Amino acid sequence: MGERITHIACCVDGSPASNLALERAIRLRDQLGAERLDIVYIVPPAVYFGIYYPPQATAPPDTPEWLTEMGTRTPHSNVVMIDSFANYPPAAASRWAEDEHVDLIVAASHQGAFRRMAVGSFAGYLAYHANCPVMLIPPEMQSEPN
Repeated sequence: MGERITHIACCVDGSPASNLALERAIRLRDQLGAERLDIVYIVPPAVYFGIYYPPQATAPPDTPEWLTEMGTRTPHSNVVMIDSFANYPPAAASRWAEDEHVDLIVAASHQGAFRRMAVGSFAGYLAYHANCPVMLIPPEMQSEPN
């Protein structure tokens, strides 16, 4: 596996865990000399009480302020928003990564057991379905100081 990593994507959701994942992705980008770092936010579908409601408007959602700030704080990066209104969010992320020829995905694994059981694990889906290596930041690392 002598392939060079040139494109890293970091999936974020505004949580402290995803902030740590982005820190690790930046460190990897700098150490490996990757040419591209994308900060990827998957806009979750509208689900209320277990029922999916398609959006009323077809306009793209506004970029959350925390995501804009994250992009501003991260030089030499691109902010990418993927609207998953008709797809399972991790499947949308996997498909995007394949279409964009991502070499490595970085994400935090931080959902509790109940939420993982109820709606599934975003990080787990990526680990099993992405067409490139996936680096998951486990909860144990998230509680340790850098």
